[in-house]
Amino acid sequence: MTVIDCIGKYVDQAKARVPIFTNEIYNYVEQKLPNVKKNLFNEYIIRYAKANPTFVRHKRGIYYKTVVTPFGKAGISYPDLIKKVYLTNGDNVIGYESGPSYMNKIGLTTQIPSHTYIVTERTKYAVLDESDKILLLKPVVKVNNENYRYLQFLDILDNKMKIKIEAENPNLILRRSIDRYGLNFERLLGYARQYKNNKIYPQLAELAKGVDA
Repeated sequence: MTVIDCIGKYVDQAKARVPIFTNEIYNYVEQKLPNVKKNLFNEYIIRYAKANPTFVRHKRGIYYKTVVTPFGKAGISYPDLIKKVYLTNGDNVIGYESGPSYMNKIGLTTQIPSHTYIVTERTKYAVLDESDKILLLKPVVKVNNENYRYLQFLDILDNKMKIKIEAENPNLILRRSIDRYGLNFERLLGYARQYKNNKIYPQLAELAKGVDA
């Protein structure tokens, strides 16, 4: 099996529009052909991309398989790109969406932000840039699989950016989030201490009473 064959096999198995990192392909090739050096592999990736127009370079180190639509070639999936770069590391959660983009998504505000706001451990992980419209924020505590939904919820109550809440019944939306993700009030109170914002506690107390449907 040649290097080009290995690259082709890996790409064939990938889903359309989902980001493919070159280091992932290299790790796969290295398992099959242990003597292949990284600089030589990089030359083969360029050669493979030239010979396969559906294998598209998004930017350095990131490719994807495009599909042809009636409107032309489909671009990379940005939700998958954000997830792969900033939200997960394998099976581990390392970040979550927050701020005005998340508040708009769940219906608390009609403001449509120009960026997607991501709280992540990878605030210095320079894979994406300004052109991708991502704004990175540091978490108040280390993000993991168990706490990210709690932190995402408490970020709303903290509302550091002073986003105007325009929903007619914001408590109903918040209570539904609590129910949807099975959030525990005792744990919410525990994580709330990390925010140094006393305004969070009366909001939690109000939500604990329940809201009218």
